[in-house]
Amino acid sequence: MPLAICGLGRFATRRILPAIAQCPNVELAAVVDRSGNAQDLPAGVRRFTSLEAFLETNPVGAIHIASPNFLHAHHSLQCIKAGLHVLCEKPMATNSMDCQTMIHAAQNLNLQLWVGHMLRYSPALQLARHWLQNGLVGKPLSINTVFHYELAEISRPWAFRSDLSGGGALMDAGIHCIDVIRLFTAEPISLLTASTDRHTYEDGVERSATCRFAAGTVNCLVDVNCHAPYETSLTISGTDGRIVIDNFAASWGEVAVKLHANDRGELGKQELVDVSMVYAEQLRNFANAIAQPEHAAFQDISAAENVRTVEELYAIS
Repeated sequence: MPLAICGLGRFATRRILPAIAQCPNVELAAVVDRSGNAQDLPAGVRRFTSLEAFLETNPVGAIHIASPNFLHAHHSLQCIKAGLHVLCEKPMATNSMDCQTMIHAAQNLNLQLWVGHMLRYSPALQLARHWLQNGLVGKPLSINTVFHYELAEISRPWAFRSDLSGGGALMDAGIHCIDVIRLFTAEPISLLTASTDRHTYEDGVERSATCRFAAGTVNCLVDVNCHAPYETSLTISGTDGRIVIDNFAASWGEVAVKLHANDRGELGKQELVDVSMVYAEQLRNFANAIAQPEHAAFQDISAAENVRTVEELYAIS
């Protein structure tokens, strides 16, 4: 499948390009890089400094939208209208209304519209989901997520402008936590409480947030902070035990998936899982879906729901 990349920044260079190299069913056909300084690309890859110039060539296949948040909807819609399948980085858009516009456009043209919630393809989370579905922790009671990291404003100068980013740490990383919780519960979310520090900053954008909501009968917690040392963790507690994944958001190396007994907290079992192919697995599945036109095209409604959930959390914080 020919694939173009729109936005060749640090993320695309570190994550998308290596993933393409690991996917035999994906070929990098073009890059849209406004700087014009793209280097170390495979031979034959076409270079464009604007998306408009690229689309004027009547490309076929798919495109990975890796531009800044505020351009996700605009760039995705341009490509959908040009007949391209789209894999858009998260958040899907900076507001839920734009998300719905993207979905409707892709539905009308029967095109694939995926969003880069790559943790859905983490084998560590898939293993935890398997344990949960097989009753190893009994009835699930709670899911707690922690996502702390250090976001250098110099690397994304638009990150703390809500009109450009859609929000702060909650929209940037908390949305991954919300998506992971949806992966485990598949239940409607009911918001309970949300607390952010956005009112302490002149720009009105939060650097930390603590949010609680219910997914069906499961109590959920999202603790996110973009001005803290890196740490991610996921804990799923049930009537008969709990599953713990430290570094659950990793897309490199190995991650330990642990099962603890509830009464004494002893380690019942542990498996080390290689998560280094998460981005490649996402791309492989995307390409496979495009290669099967007999199946209905997929539009990522749950990614749009993630954006709407973040909006609602802002409204009650």
